[in-house]
Amino acid sequence: MKITSKQRQYLRGLAHSLNPYIIIGKNGLNESSIKSIDKSLKNHELIKVKVQIGDKKQLAPLIEKETNSFVVGIIGKIIILYRFSPDKGDDSIKIP
Repeated sequence: MKITSKQRQYLRGLAHSLNPYIIIGKNGLNESSIKSIDKSLKNHELIKVKVQIGDKKQLAPLIEKETNSFVVGIIGKIIILYRFSPDKGDDSIKIP
């Protein structure tokens, strides 16, 4: 599944009011960070990850690959991630 630019724009708009669920600090991206991101994506579908240290443009593709998600956008120190969760049923995000 691919996400179009219109869908990315829509998801960025939805993410605007969200606070970061995960903060990647001094220790960088490790196994526990990946597990936390994966769990948050399962529960929320659309999350923000704040990166304190390191290059977010290098971390974003790694997170995307490890969690099987899509990078919706990178704004400042924030990475916005989306992954469809079939467990959510009717509560899942409907993207146009």
